[in-house]
Amino acid sequence: MLRIENLKKFLGKNVILNKVNLKVNPSEIKVIMGLNGSGKSTFLKIVAGLIQPDEGQIFINDKDITKLDPEDRNIGYVPQHPALFPHLTVKENIYYSLKNKRGSKKLADQLVEMLDLEPYLEKKTDILSGGYKSRVSLARALVSQPEVVLLDEPLSDFDLAIKEKLLEKFKKVLKFLNIPVIYVTHDPVEAQIIGDTFSVLIKGKIKEINSIEEAHQLMRKDLEEIY
Repeated sequence: MLRIENLKKFLGKNVILNKVNLKVNPSEIKVIMGLNGSGKSTFLKIVAGLIQPDEGQIFINDKDITKLDPEDRNIGYVPQHPALFPHLTVKENIYYSLKNKRGSKKLADQLVEMLDLEPYLEKKTDILSGGYKSRVSLARALVSQPEVVLLDEPLSDFDLAIKEKLLEKFKKVLKFLNIPVIYVTHDPVEAQIIGDTFSVLIKGKIKEINSIEEAHQLMRKDLEEIY
């Protein structure tokens, strides 16, 4: 389980995250929605260890990881734009963590098959389409067998038809791992396809919601108040 307690982050005098609390269970894909600039990416980077919170704690299976370096948290992180090694092949990117004796070759082989990457293993990543770069990015993040996976709007640059195809594959792979997942997006359609449970980040707080429609209403109200 991933558990976050009273997380707070300031930017100057502005409160970006204000006593955020969240629990995500194994095999649960928790979608967090919110407007651009609401703090979604900052929240994920704090959980991943790329940014330190000003207050609060982060636990994985009751272990406090708040002060740990990113490489010691055993968290898979998939950014909005795939950060792949362009000089390496698809196979070398996906199997990269195995060089450091982290992860499982068996799992790597399974991910390659599930994401239909076999025909591309010997190709350099810079010649791939955006969709296949996203598949490689997901596979690389999962090969090390993380205890939690964070995805920061990984499909925001794609049209709906491509999104739907990729989201089905992403969900199948993420469920296969049976670990807590946080998926950040501002797209209600994307959220509905990938998510099991839903929250919305508004005014620095994460609010649990029962439906995508409720999220849309809250986000629209927030937008009206801003402008």
